[in-house]
Amino acid sequence: MSEEKIVEQAIEWMLRLELPDLPNAERAAFEHWRSADPRHERAYANLAKSVRQFDVPRQLGASTEVLRGTLQQKKERRKALQRIAVLAGLGVGAGLLVNQVTPILGMNADLHTGTGERQTFTLADGSVVTLNARSSADRWLDQGRRLLKLATGELQIEVAAQARHPFVIETAHGSASTLSGTLLVRSAAERTEVISLRSLTNLATLNGQSGQLQPGQHTWFDRSAIAAVQSNRGGENSWVDGYYTAFDAALIDVIGALRPYRRGVIRVDPAVAQLRVSGAFPLDDSDHALDALAATLPVAVARFTPYWVTISARA
Repeated sequence: MSEEKIVEQAIEWMLRLELPDLPNAERAAFEHWRSADPRHERAYANLAKSVRQFDVPRQLGASTEVLRGTLQQKKERRKALQRIAVLAGLGVGAGLLVNQVTPILGMNADLHTGTGERQTFTLADGSVVTLNARSSADRWLDQGRRLLKLATGELQIEVAAQARHPFVIETAHGSASTLSGTLLVRSAAERTEVISLRSLTNLATLNGQSGQLQPGQHTWFDRSAIAAVQSNRGGENSWVDGYYTAFDAALIDVIGALRPYRRGVIRVDPAVAQLRVSGAFPLDDSDHALDALAATLPVAVARFTPYWVTISARA
């Protein structure tokens, strides 16, 4: 029996055990199932740990009454089991998947957005910040400094001119600062990307390297080094208007832009991850974007549930 099937059985038992009037015979059957195979015990223990840590049923909005009704309808029960299976983590961590459906990280930040959400904020100094989906930042604005700390995701900032005080955007890898103009900053796990649209931007890494971007240039940096500066191609901030613009981009990068707009997981087979893509893809309709990719590339898009999509080579 596959691990996926065992996890599905574990979820089914967990749903049954949440019902208040479960017969003793059912409880005995559960104990028999759990002891019949070490993989059963392990799957149920891991699922129980994930539920305690991430409160999966409540993340799903599933009350006891809803669970009872779902269990009485085979078709709807199957949908619920599949959804929880994704959230509980088939092949990836439960915390990551719960966070993908209902963002947890960054919820306490001053500025934050959820899955599929963009927001624009006007700061006290008159600067205007637009956060991309699943992004978060804290702000410190006073008479001596103007600072945003971008914890995760991406922002565009239109900096209000102040001759004496540059606006600084900090990330885990360093900072970008400017006195005025418009720039984009994207914080990823390994590096920070900075795109100057209409701004003279100073860069500094945590380890002391420095650099500068002229308007119309972009680069990236990590804690130790700054990459070579390149010219913008246009469309770098099209996400503000709800589109991702790709110019000979890798498929994996296009999917990376869609992921913050989708409640669930999109997995890409490494065999097709580097296929080249050009075009404009709607962020607010990721299904349409996925269909467009399937129509123009030799790939197949399989939707096992609305929360689990895989992209692989077309047969």
